[in-house]
Amino acid sequence: MKSFPRNLLLVFLSLGLGACATPRPRVPVAPIKAPTPPPQVIGRVSLVNTVQGFALIESSQTPETGTMLQARSMEGEESAILKVTPEKKNPFIIADIVKGKPLVGQAVTQ
Repeated sequence: MKSFPRNLLLVFLSLGLGACATPRPRVPVAPIKAPTPPPQVIGRVSLVNTVQGFALIESSQTPETGTMLQARSMEGEESAILKVTPEKKNPFIIADIVKGKPLVGQAVTQ
């Protein structure tokens, strides 16, 4: 009869230890998103021709033809989307107005 309590104790221990080995469901962890860098200012709108649909941009950089640029207000809001044309004469580039209304003096970002 002495073996009965010992056997009962062994059964409970084996059940208890077996429960510890049961894998727990993993909670998915949301990936950490890197903060998006602020848009890089490449120049300023110097002239806007709404009749012919282009803007003259004074810039120290020369983006490739077809590059899409954004004209931004002082608050950083996008006011127009511009597309760089092949016509360039340092320090100016010309961009067609794709959407919106750029204003003289606005920052141009890439």
